[in-house]
Amino acid sequence: ATPRSSARQLVREALERYGLNPDDFGQFALCDVVGRPGGGGGGGAAGGGWQGEHLREVGDWERPLVLQELWKPKAGWSRRFEIRRRQDLERAGDNN
Repeated sequence: ATPRSSARQLVREALERYGLNPDDFGQFALCDVVGRPGGGGGGGAAGGGWQGEHLREVGDWERPLVLQELWKPKAGWSRRFEIRRRQDLERAGDNN
């Protein structure tokens, strides 16, 4: 990934890297997730976990590394990028 990489390119590369069809990139979206360590969830550092609290779908042509450089979460919060199925995002939006 470089500052010139678009979210669309990164999703496509991730699918290819994990043995999925990169042509299916339209079914997936890169999401900018802000959260905190803890929460008892599975992933993350040993003894910790990750509790994502705010999620935003990154536009296909946005540049995630530029976003990361220009906007930092407040103290006590962290950010990560996650790839999610678009249908799951739509379903979650219907519940709000």
